[in-house]
Formats: sequence, structure tokens, C-alpha cells
Amino acid sequence: MTFGKRLSELRKKKSLTQDDLAKRLYVTNKTVSSWEADRTEPGLEIIIKLAQILECSIGYLVYGDAPRSNIETEIKIKLSKEEFKQLDEFMKKKAKFLNESRQIDTYYQPTYRKFLHSGEINEWIRIGERGSKTILNYKNWHDNMYCDEYEVEVDNSENLRKIFAILGLEEIVVVDKYRKTYMYKNKYEIALDFVEELGYFIELEVKDYSKDPIDEYDDLIMLAKDLGLNLDHIDKRGHPYRLIFENNKK
Repeated sequence: MTFGKRLSELRKKKSLTQDDLAKRLYVTNKTVSSWEADRTEPGLEIIIKLAQILECSIGYLVYGDAPRSNIETEIKIKLSKEEFKQLDEFMKKKAKFLNESRQIDTYYQPTYRKFLHSGEINEWIRIGERGSKTILNYKNWHDNMYCDEYEVEVDNSENLRKIFAILGLEEIVVVDKYRKTYMYKNKYEIALDFVEELGYFIELEVKDYSKDPIDEYDDLIMLAKDLGLNLDHIDKRGHPYRLIFENNKK
């Protein structure tokens, strides 16, 4: 079930019309209609308000009933340079520093899936260089809100690239970033990134699950708000999507 269908179902259970819901959110009924038809998506500030009005969890609106076991529960948010510096100083005082590294990720897709011009990239395979380690990673996005993720360490990246070429996987984009990583409250991994061509970001990820992933996502949103982050700047699709989209506009 998509986000729009969940929203429509919950609204009807509360005996609210689209116009009723629109008035409570200070938007138009056409906007609500567009959400329910999955033509557009509300920002997370609106999703938080929707969850309050419809008396459901934020996680249910985002994930649905049954999140998969390999779902990655994280939020990535665009920052200004000043916000980046302030958050780095805060983490130095309040969190445990883990490491600082350069990460180079090369993304691939099958040649028969031509999403580059539309920017509608839903899945990819990634070879990630992490110092002496090479990680093979697969992601598949659903509803632009969350993704399935699987990864494994490999010991020969050159042979892996040759295999990709034989299988018809083509390189689509390279993401080059510098990352500082902290552990916050012994539960959340906080990464502060500078990404070449894109700028500054913060990534919040759940590392110690004590609840259902849906409820953990709710707590992650609240953590972002507590840190003073602008939820309207959440990057739902990731760096490769943004790089391809920006390059296509040039």
C-alpha cells in the first residue's frame, strides 16, 4: 500500500473529508487530493501533523504495517555550512567521536533501465570504497520514503567491476564525500558529510533497535527536531539522485 492509500484510508476512518483535512493543515483540498493520488508528497513537518490528526504513528504513514527486516532506518538532511559547523561542535561535546574518512561510492544500473533523463532512480547497486575495505551495496526505494538495503564486503573490486560489465551494469554516478561519524546517546549514529558538488549534510541512523522500526522512525524524527534540524530539507532520494538531477539541469 502506498503513502497516498494509507492517508486516504486513515482519513476516512476518522470520518474526515479531504476538505476537512486540508483546513486543519492550512492547505488546499487539491493538495490533499494530490497526496492521496500519490502525485506529490507532503514534507515531514506535515506528516507529523497528519499523524497527530489521524492518531497514527509517523512510521505507519511512512512505512506501512510491515517494514522489511533489511530496511535502513535513517534520515539525511541538507545543511548550510554554518549549520554543519555548529552541529560538529555540538557533537564534539555531547557525542562519542567514531572516525573521520573519505568515502567514494560508484553507483551502477542495468543498461536497459534508462532513468537518467527523468531522474526517477528507484534502485541501484553501489561499490563503496572505505579505506582498505570495499562494500557491495544494493538499495531499492519504495514510495520515495524508505528503502530495502543489502550489503556485503568484497575482496576484489576490479574483478567485481569486470563482472558488472559482463552483466550489463553501467556506471551512472560517483559520490565523493568526507565524513565525520559520532555515536549519540549510545543509539544513533550521526554522520556529518561534505559531498563534492552537493555541499553539507547530516545523516541520522538508528543503530540500536529497542522498538519496532516504525516506532524507531518516529523517535528519529523527534531527534531531528530536538537537534533543531529543518525537516523540510530532508533528502529522501539520496546523493546519486541529486547529482544526476543537478547534472541533467546543466
